[in-house]
Amino acid sequence: MAFNTMDFVVFFPAVLILYFVLPAKARNIFLLAASYFFYAVYSPVLTLYLVVCTLVTYGIALLIEKKRDGASAKTWAVIGVVLNLGALAFYKYFNFFSGMITGMLSASGVSTQAHRLDLVVPLGISFITFQTVSYIIDVYRNKLHAEKRILRFALYVAFFPKVVQGPIERAADILPQFDEVHSFDIKRFREGMIMVLYGMFMKMVVADKAAVIVNLIYADPAGHSGAALALATLLFTMQIYYDFAGYSYTAIGAAKVLGIEFKQNFRQPYLSTSVAEFWRRWHISLNTWLRDYLYIPLGGSRCSSSRTRFNTLVTFGLSGLWHGANWGYVIWGLLNGVYINIEKALKGWQKSRQKPSETPLSPVRLGIRRAVHGVVTFCLVSFAWIFFRAATLQTSVKVIGGIFGRFDFPSFWSYVTEQLAGGAGTLVYGLDAAYGVPVLLIGMAIIVVIDALTNKRNLAKEMAEGSRAIRWIACLGMIFAILLFGVYGYGYNASTFIYTNF
Repeated sequence: MAFNTMDFVVFFPAVLILYFVLPAKARNIFLLAASYFFYAVYSPVLTLYLVVCTLVTYGIALLIEKKRDGASAKTWAVIGVVLNLGALAFYKYFNFFSGMITGMLSASGVSTQAHRLDLVVPLGISFITFQTVSYIIDVYRNKLHAEKRILRFALYVAFFPKVVQGPIERAADILPQFDEVHSFDIKRFREGMIMVLYGMFMKMVVADKAAVIVNLIYADPAGHSGAALALATLLFTMQIYYDFAGYSYTAIGAAKVLGIEFKQNFRQPYLSTSVAEFWRRWHISLNTWLRDYLYIPLGGSRCSSSRTRFNTLVTFGLSGLWHGANWGYVIWGLLNGVYINIEKALKGWQKSRQKPSETPLSPVRLGIRRAVHGVVTFCLVSFAWIFFRAATLQTSVKVIGGIFGRFDFPSFWSYVTEQLAGGAGTLVYGLDAAYGVPVLLIGMAIIVVIDALTNKRNLAKEMAEGSRAIRWIACLGMIFAILLFGVYGYGYNASTFIYTNF
């Protein structure tokens, strides 16, 4: 079930109450049953994949532990990684690679037809796979012992707040928490529920409103001006952040209420002043996974500059492919890798030209410099998102061509002002002029302010432990916003979270 549905509104309080009412020994079994139910609501049949993946990974990890001193430990580790990644490749990329191979054969003069399978991809397969692969590798590296209790390991894989869309948690961080006896803590409950409400606010009040405009304009890039395409790209840049960060806040908050601590998955990424910093703040659980299990094993930055650049491109290219069987994702990943390589080269060049006695910049000039770097970073990241959002590479080309070839701001501005003047019932790129547009703008402004306030502090924790009046005003405000502008709002659609598709 999705977090943004009434099913979850009923499911989660029931789980919460029963979890703390049940004896400590029965809680993990109950959580596992609840997690499988949560996943089965999406797809009862594909829950079998979750079970098989869990059993195979569990058994192989035990074999690695048993054979740790022999050569066969590495063999079993390779088998475990290949089986997990092989299942991911089969479900998610079979048709993609089949079409690619067919195209290459056709280009070389060999006449053949692509073999395609009508597969239903298990939800959250990419997240599940990365967790099981990291577990196998960590057991092989002797960073943790193989879990002998099958139900406890199954709960690690299937724990409902993270099973569909992450965060990608490490077994060493989560498994020990399942052994702890968690008593109900009112401050922890407040903090967790504030995060859940804020995540739902980001998704249902703001991201889904932005999606209306983005979907309409990107569906017909040739029929809209470059200014409209730039607006849609800007809104998608915010939409995907509000959508995915909204899910992460909700998942982290829901787990926290139950006494399980997840690591932070977003840290105000659009406040970054470089693309490298952006990727340290965006989807942190994925990027640390790629760093530890791909970039560093490739050699990381402990090798020649050319090899380091290659490692960066491979890591980001595979990060793009992880998101889906689409060349747009791969280009998006590679483009970010190119950005980072250029940044490193520029930083090295600037360092080589810096004089030892050079006077440090004044606070004002330093602030201006950071602001300029922040704007440039935002523009670069937004441009890359075009390839991520567009359905095809042809659509990406049309969007970019429109932005840079026929911007036509006067006609765009004339359309927007005329529609806004029309009042209620008049649509601005599919969004009601008197209702949807103000909600979208105000919601975005609220999130920007909260991001600025929480850049170096835990605002949810402060609210949970601080003034009761402020806490109630904030929570009731978010509840009413979700109900009035989300669930029961004009044109509401309980759309899935973007990253559920991955």
